[in-house]
Amino acid sequence: MRTRRIGIGVVVVATASVIATTSGLATAEPAPPGVAPSIEVFLADGTPADGGTVRVGDTITVRGHGFDPEANRDGLPLPVPPGVPHGVFVTYGAFAPQWRPSEGAPSSARVEQRSNTVWVMDEDALNAVPSAPFDFRRTIGQQWVPFGDDGTFTATIEVAEIDGAAEDARYGVYSYAGAGAVNAAEEHFVPVDFDPSPGPNTPQPPAADLTWAFAPGFADLVKGELQGGLAVSDGASLTDDGRLTFELASSDIDGETGLGIARYAGTAVAYTKFHLAEIAIVDPWIEFTREGTFLSAETSTTSQNGTDATARSRLARLDAAPDAAGGERTDVPARFEHLSPQILAPYLLGSAAPVSFRY
Repeated sequence: MRTRRIGIGVVVVATASVIATTSGLATAEPAPPGVAPSIEVFLADGTPADGGTVRVGDTITVRGHGFDPEANRDGLPLPVPPGVPHGVFVTYGAFAPQWRPSEGAPSSARVEQRSNTVWVMDEDALNAVPSAPFDFRRTIGQQWVPFGDDGTFTATIEVAEIDGAAEDARYGVYSYAGAGAVNAAEEHFVPVDFDPSPGPNTPQPPAADLTWAFAPGFADLVKGELQGGLAVSDGASLTDDGRLTFELASSDIDGETGLGIARYAGTAVAYTKFHLAEIAIVDPWIEFTREGTFLSAETSTTSQNGTDATARSRLARLDAAPDAAGGERTDVPARFEHLSPQILAPYLLGSAAPVSFRY
């Protein structure tokens, strides 16, 4: 049903408008006088990472020198206003051989994960980013690393797997002007290979004890039409077909009636391009009550505050009777009950995805 997209349609239109009006705005800037910009990359033990190898969970330190905190004022008008320094992106990514914005490479040549990326920016520039009607300052602040007055910075990146890397992609640490600005002097690459096998710092994948796609096509909408993503952590994961999974934390079920609560752990955040919307689902529960069986969770209190402020509500009623013996339920039919924040309300007119769980 298309009704499920109405509430978030404002975000679709806003995102599309920004993309349409910002193409081709950036212009190349000359290199700043003085020390030429450069980056150094180190492994966790302090050894140079150039030519080394990392795995998921490893940390790398990036030190920048000679950057101009006042540069990069001509880029996209969102999220940084025109005339304000747009800063520098520093990321562990898998870029195409021809990746440089100053040479006309499209953004598709620069494949990266948001969790692998920091945004280096002068503090005064960050404070000039608007916090209303969309809180872009908060969005940048989640990735922010400050410039020193002398154009230096130090950033720590925890390596995450990079989805969608091309076969000829080159793994390593990259720096380039932020938010659509173009500055050849700040485009740098230090090769650091990626080994997909688990290492000593690679976290164990959480158990998929509760699985839910929220609504049919939700993940495709977020990652496709809204040009965003789904970030999972702390016991949550994401299946290849877009379903969210959560790990069982505890259960308190009456041995005679089957009434009680099965509690699951995990944080899932759905976000759009530019984070015009950022909505979290945190620590879902299956509640077996005399009034029925419900899936509840902590969800964002507004459409853009993510995990900053959440409140628990019963999102869906499940067609599942209490069972004192516990066990596993597969593809249990669900009907939306109450959805927060308000931007999700149109989904009440559509279908909820079925829920699978064990306890």
